[in-house]
Amino acid sequence: MSRSRLRSRSEVSRVDETMSAMARTASDALHTSGYRLTTQRQMVWDTLRLSKKHLDAEAICTSIRRRNPRFNLATTYRSLEVLEKLGLVKQTRIGERGYYELAEEGQDHYHLVCDECGSTLHIEGDHMVPVLHHITDEHGFVVSTADLVVHGRCARCQARASR
Repeated sequence: MSRSRLRSRSEVSRVDETMSAMARTASDALHTSGYRLTTQRQMVWDTLRLSKKHLDAEAICTSIRRRNPRFNLATTYRSLEVLEKLGLVKQTRIGERGYYELAEEGQDHYHLVCDECGSTLHIEGDHMVPVLHHITDEHGFVVSTADLVVHGRCARCQARASR
């Protein structure tokens, strides 16, 4: 069981600097590609940037509606489409649903989805690198991105089932 800890002022400052740099990256990428950083895109971007988990479009829209009740789901999808096209956001399909997160370079992670309770565990690291090299070397297929979702039963559900 993990305990949350208080952050020092320097840690908070580093987090603020990182988030500020990410905001500049989105703005720069939009402008460079001929898009404007609209208020709607900014709200979608900020919601994802501030979230500690993957969100589907409905959850993004619901979060924004708390501050802006007239925000709608179609706008959410249009904003996500542009942000994904520019490589700022990536979508992971889990079941029938798409979940969104920031697309950060060097931050590969994979998803373990429990088919019983629906929990999702994230595994970070370069575990897939040998597989991706095999795909390129043995099959002549150049991988641009990889998204791995593994379904099964989590440890908690396994323990519950064995009682």
